[in-house]
Amino acid sequence: MTLHAGTTSSDPSEEDRRLLERVACADRQAFEVLYRRYYRRVFQFVLRLVRNDTAAEEVVDDVMFAVWQGACRFAGGSAVSTWMMSIAFRQATKALDRNRKHARADGDEEALNAAIDPDPAADPEWVAIADSDGALLQAGMMALADHHRAVMQLTVMGHDYEEIARIVDCSKNTVKTRMFYARRQLKHFLSAAMKQRDVCFSSVGTHGINSQRS
Repeated sequence: MTLHAGTTSSDPSEEDRRLLERVACADRQAFEVLYRRYYRRVFQFVLRLVRNDTAAEEVVDDVMFAVWQGACRFAGGSAVSTWMMSIAFRQATKALDRNRKHARADGDEEALNAAIDPDPAADPEWVAIADSDGALLQAGMMALADHHRAVMQLTVMGHDYEEIARIVDCSKNTVKTRMFYARRQLKHFLSAAMKQRDVCFSSVGTHGINSQRS
């Protein structure tokens, strides 16, 4: 069965594969469908890594060009979305390498494998923070090391550890360890930020009371 651009499918993953098969045959219409489907998702992921709109646009262009050129080499061992996100990660990493001020060391990632929570969504504290302090959480995400922010962002986007491991080209245990460090660093950042905010609110309240008294 041939899938035409604009045709819906009960299985989006299978539809992606059929579109990529057509892209491999230089079908520009199929490429445009794939481009529109994944542009925003890829851009948001890349932007979290490179932290600059213009740089993110350039990386996305590189990603989509790589998809156009490399569609014929897609082996089918993963979902098309996972394959595209792995290209996005590599291209974003190259962009960061050209601007080393953004690069940070991961440290010894394998040391704490046994201590990692296997389910990153199991902590109700994160749900509460996301609901009440979304902007603060985003600031904390941007403060993470690049590889830590990548796995955290991919988790938020719905990828499981197996998919993330393929995307960032590392072992599943390394992904788990990076998630552990990311969660720990975020908790420290958020705790310090909320304490500072409470101090500021307290100072403002005290100043207001003193002003009324005088």
